[in-house]
Amino acid sequence: MGEFTVVQSIWIQVSLERAWQAVTEGDQLTMWYSPGSPWDVLELEPGAEVYFHHSPNGYHEGTGVVTLRATIEAVEHLERFALRWEFSVPDSEMITTFLTAEEGDGTRVTITETGYESKEQAKPTEEGYAMSLENLKAYLEGHELPY
Repeated sequence: MGEFTVVQSIWIQVSLERAWQAVTEGDQLTMWYSPGSPWDVLELEPGAEVYFHHSPNGYHEGTGVVTLRATIEAVEHLERFALRWEFSVPDSEMITTFLTAEEGDGTRVTITETGYESKEQAKPTEEGYAMSLENLKAYLEGHELPY
């Protein structure tokens, strides 16, 4: 199992409740996380399944969609939402965690993902999460998404 963890964080001028909804509801994750890649969060309970229908380069005829499946590892209302991804690679375990915390007159949203073998392997995800969080900020503050 990988030793490296990706951590990205952003401050958003929005209520904690609103930020929490945006990181835990499938229809809202679909809007900002990777636009054009739908999420299905069937139930917000530990052990429930989540599906991410990812179009790596945007949806184009013939490129298809990769459906990734995760199990909800933890739900701590208004604080922590963690997903354990299921891959067919032995000894591969990735956990993505969305953290929300009140900060000043807004909310700090942090995404962490564990399970990377090296900094080099983690770098594209780190860059991707920085873009996703910029999208989240724009989405919640009512601006056009940058990515």
